[in-house]
Amino acid sequence: MFRTLSRVMLVALMATGILVTSACVPLEPQREYVQRDDLQVDPEIRQALTVSELLQSRVDLPGGGSLLKIQFSVKGYQDVGMEWKATWFDADGMVVPGVGEGYNTARVMQNQTRFFTASAPNERAVSFQLHLREDR
Repeated sequence: MFRTLSRVMLVALMATGILVTSACVPLEPQREYVQRDDLQVDPEIRQALTVSELLQSRVDLPGGGSLLKIQFSVKGYQDVGMEWKATWFDADGMVVPGVGEGYNTARVMQNQTRFFTASAPNERAVSFQLHLREDR
């Protein structure tokens, strides 16, 4: 019985030692990754148009490297003023800032399909989120 009790105490002491040792190891803070869709269309404009295609590719730069480029098309079901913008993200999911980050305005007529393109501000961008809303 003493032999079993001493084994239990030995295991408990070892577990306590492991817990104390691991508590001293600095933990790297975890970045919270937020799942996001590539396309965000405000509900107010969904009745007036649809995004019929959303494509992405990398475009080679003259000095080496490449930029992420997107192209999308919008089909209008009625005349509508819209605004759109692309938000660019790096490999860690952080926003890549650029010049002129505001919304672009456009007019889409009934039964018209319009094509739009945007290029990332620099090579760090690996993904994007496209936002469409009604013209304000």
